[in-house]
Amino acid sequence: MSMDRSLFSTLMAYTFALLLMYLLYYILSPFLAALVWAGAIGVITRPIYEKLLRLCKGCEITASALLTLAVVLAVILPLVGLIFTLSREASQMYQYLENSTSGGSAGAFGNILQHPLLLSWLERFRGVAGSYGLTMDLDTMLVPTVKKGVEAMLNYSTGIVKDFFGFLFKLVLMVIALFFVYKDGALFMQRFWLVVAIRDGLRNAIVDTVTRVLGAVMYGIVLTCLAQGTLGGLGFWVTGLPSPIMFGALMAVCAMIPLVGTALIWLPGSIYLLMQGETLSGVLLIIWCVVVVSSIDNILRPLFISGKAKLHLLVIMLGALGGLLAFGITGVIAGPVVLALVIVFFEASRHEMMLTEESDHI
Repeated sequence: MSMDRSLFSTLMAYTFALLLMYLLYYILSPFLAALVWAGAIGVITRPIYEKLLRLCKGCEITASALLTLAVVLAVILPLVGLIFTLSREASQMYQYLENSTSGGSAGAFGNILQHPLLLSWLERFRGVAGSYGLTMDLDTMLVPTVKKGVEAMLNYSTGIVKDFFGFLFKLVLMVIALFFVYKDGALFMQRFWLVVAIRDGLRNAIVDTVTRVLGAVMYGIVLTCLAQGTLGGLGFWVTGLPSPIMFGALMAVCAMIPLVGTALIWLPGSIYLLMQGETLSGVLLIIWCVVVVSSIDNILRPLFISGKAKLHLLVIMLGALGGLLAFGITGVIAGPVVLALVIVFFEASRHEMMLTEESDHI
């Protein structure tokens, strides 16, 4: 009877704990993205905070305020300006695509497809597709596909602009949370691990993995993609292509895709210039994007990731892309961390099984 009561009490305690966790998630979910980014920035800049804390002679409030202000000036304000500029660029590009398809014509895009250099290859491609029962009307497929991509970016950026006060509130919340991550983060983690009863080895593995993967993602993926997008947008601006900021942002997103990457954006731009008779600009854009934009990925990403993550690059890339599709921009950092933690728990379970088997043999 006492055993039944003990089991019932345990089940009730776990049920109550799960209910509280659900309610906590439900309350914090509107602000979860801001809190995740504050935590991620706080974790990867923790070494800077510790050095600043020593310079401030142990004054946590001063060190936290100074580093939070530095993050705002160096990261947050430029990103806010980029979002508003991107909104304007996306709006102009969407209007351009609307005008190019008015009256049922594909405009400049249709002229590209009718160019003699491409027309024969397109006809062969249509013939191969037709042999498999597929109809490939590129004249009507190309522009709507491009418009959908631009429209998605336009909706995202203009949505932020329209809901400016909500965006500003979340931004302020992230800055406040970042201050307390610096000031009280270490104490919070100590108390958290006192409640979560897991062995020291697994706890250390989790902390080490989260710290390494966050650093690898923020430096290796986010900064590398931003660098490629900036350099690609610069190439579009110099060669006179429209909306260089918007296409630079698209290149930053596509840079996460293995193999093809930024070529999904700059290659059509180069072809467009060549088909419009701007041969020098088209050739220069190809050279710039091949030599600089695409090659910088081979320098920066291994430099940032290989020494930090200690994970296969494919795991991080799949986590970033899957997280982006599942959770939006926050998923870029959350996805790789989740996959890395799955691997940590898998390795811990495998180690436990090996130890159990060895003890059984003994």
